[in-house]
Amino acid sequence: MTDKDDVDVVNSPDLVAAFTGYLIRLDQEAERRYRDAECKLASVQAEGLMRQNKFDEAWPKIVEALSHLVGPKLKVPLDPANGGGVKCPVYLNFTMDECITAMNCCNGVAQCLFETKKYADALDWAVEVDVLHKNARFAAKPQFDWEPYHPSPSSLEFHRQRLLGLCTASDVFLALGNTGSAAYCRNTGNDLLKSLPSRMDEASLRREVLPQSSHMAVAQFRHPDPTIYRSLEMRDPALQVRGSWQRLKWADSSRLTSRMAHAAFIYKSRLYVCGGQRSGTIQVYHDMWCLDLIRMNGWRELPKYKERFLNCQMVVSGGKAYLFRGFPTVDFFDLETERWGRIQTQFVNARGKREEWPYDESLTDYSMHAVNGKIYVFGGKHKRYIGCNLFAVLDVATKTWRRLSGTPDNVPLKPQYDEPGPRKNLASWVDEKGEKIYIMYGMADRQAAQMFSQEFASSEGFVYNDCWSWDIKEGRWQRERVSGNYPCPRAEMSVCYNPVTKQTVMFGGYNPALPFYVESSQVCFGFNYFSDTFVLDHTAPMHRWKQVITPSFPTYRAQGQLLTDPATGRMYLFGGYTNTDWVPTGNLKHDLTRSYGDVWELRVDTPGGLFEEVDWEDERRCAQLGPWQVCYKCGSVGVWKKCSGTCEGHVYYCTPNCQKEGWSEHKQKHNCRKVQK
Repeated sequence: MTDKDDVDVVNSPDLVAAFTGYLIRLDQEAERRYRDAECKLASVQAEGLMRQNKFDEAWPKIVEALSHLVGPKLKVPLDPANGGGVKCPVYLNFTMDECITAMNCCNGVAQCLFETKKYADALDWAVEVDVLHKNARFAAKPQFDWEPYHPSPSSLEFHRQRLLGLCTASDVFLALGNTGSAAYCRNTGNDLLKSLPSRMDEASLRREVLPQSSHMAVAQFRHPDPTIYRSLEMRDPALQVRGSWQRLKWADSSRLTSRMAHAAFIYKSRLYVCGGQRSGTIQVYHDMWCLDLIRMNGWRELPKYKERFLNCQMVVSGGKAYLFRGFPTVDFFDLETERWGRIQTQFVNARGKREEWPYDESLTDYSMHAVNGKIYVFGGKHKRYIGCNLFAVLDVATKTWRRLSGTPDNVPLKPQYDEPGPRKNLASWVDEKGEKIYIMYGMADRQAAQMFSQEFASSEGFVYNDCWSWDIKEGRWQRERVSGNYPCPRAEMSVCYNPVTKQTVMFGGYNPALPFYVESSQVCFGFNYFSDTFVLDHTAPMHRWKQVITPSFPTYRAQGQLLTDPATGRMYLFGGYTNTDWVPTGNLKHDLTRSYGDVWELRVDTPGGLFEEVDWEDERRCAQLGPWQVCYKCGSVGVWKKCSGTCEGHVYYCTPNCQKEGWSEHKQKHNCRKVQK
């Protein structure tokens, strides 16, 4: 007779479950080994083809090898429709060896496609290496984005594969004339090497993958760089598009003061500007002006705002332009009566109960949008100088705010991967249907944190390289894939969404962590300003960025305002500033910065982009490349003398001889005449 306290070990449910689990693990391990063997076999075959320069035959073999690793159901590169194209359950479950093998495959395909000049596909595969790197990071303990990721246990091959992906992407960008992203990729690799714990590992990877000379070579470019931009041709329509920047003039001499850090918007084809500052002075403005973009009959001054302000925004909802400065009192300008007013607001929780106001101080450097009677505010700076990630919405009708996501500045900040990190001076836009709000790039101002002795301080600046979308209906964030010939990560850029062309447009900006080296003077600036232009086509199946190739471009600048007139689809740029040491401005006062009061119009060679108004070849000969000009006769680039005729400086000449030889053609083409003294 069996004692009731005895345990039937053989038939124990725990033992059965454990043994079943053991068999499953054995089966999974056997499957892993089989897939790994098949992957390596295809990889060896591909390597043989690559050594024979048979790149068109090699890359399909590498794709076959990768398919053995990821399985038949996963499409690689990841489709942005697949959860944004960044986070991937298969990648998250990879072992380190599997991750490295996948990175090696993606690098091989990218290199083959680059050699055969299939640039769009090459970039997709190079980006996939970065996606694999990100998923390895996501699977580990959360870190802030500015903290370098080193796997545990350490793996030099993991870093080597990432460097190879960055260098291939840099080569593609350079072939396309996108010097900003080319320099950024190599600088990211350089930062990775400097972060390695072992100097021997750093030296090894520098010799093999990224020599210091390779990094310095691209650090000498401006973005765009006039030495190569002048001769830049369209090499890939999937990654480039023609465009035109033209500086506008108006009928009379009325002109508001040049400025930066201002608010601007367009309403009924009128450009409004309010507040801001003239660089090089301590003068902060509270004036308000408007310019009729149809008549172009000059700036008209409107009633001033009650006090001076910087780095705030205004958005239009219901015929009123709302100005938010981080306080419960939200001011507005009635665009019909042209009078200022205000509403008193409060924060409430999900149950409608009043909550403590989350902004301890005034809010600046944020993004703001009006969508269907609600105003959305993300990020910016109030208490923490690095910026915040607080995301809130104001219901204008009920005058109540709700927190949607993010961490208030009175709560400790923790790293996480499910929502954007703290930032300011970011790019942001709303899609055509008003369903999603996008945020992209921006900076965590660690240098300011160091200046004011706050947490997360560093002497090195930091710019994000991410893009996120907020689904208004679902109420959740999704990290989006940044694909194509994308703009170099930056802050203080100008960005807008054009509902006519259905494109997001980005221009200019500033990167506090991308060095610029002037070889002639042996000076290295730790930052960069931009004057390049990019568009993101939201109608394409694959949302890829394209660089806009324009004969002329405005001077390098940050904090400009790029706006679309929804009635016409025309896009306008106003204001901004630049560093006068970084770019020559002809400023005899030797101020550290210079602000602008100019207005430019952008046209793009896409449906609705008004490119039919552009004389492309003539613009190339009359081009202004930031502070430099193109000689109308010989095409050389420099600081040249403008024509003194009735054309009012439409063309430039490098020498009196070129002026003499080019005068007859210019006179006939542009109806220019000598000015009678």
